[in-house]
Amino acid sequence: MSLKDSLQERFLRFAEGILPETLADVGQGMERFRKRLDHLNCSLAERALPEDRKRRVSELALSRKAKKAGQKSIKIREKI
Repeated sequence: MSLKDSLQERFLRFAEGILPETLADVGQGMERFRKRLDHLNCSLAERALPEDRKRRVSELALSRKAKKAGQKSIKIREKI
């Protein structure tokens, strides 16, 4: 077996066996990292919004959804 054939065989073995597994592992790691960043972002957003404003933002979001769904009258609670 020539050096060229030997190198081609090793490269094919690497490309068919090790490389796909490595890429899959990297993809899984990136997905876990993305989920951790999403969780951190949600946590920071939750802390940044004052409690009284959270309720108002929630009501506005529901109001927009109701308008989009075709409801004609929308009742928003007054601040207590």
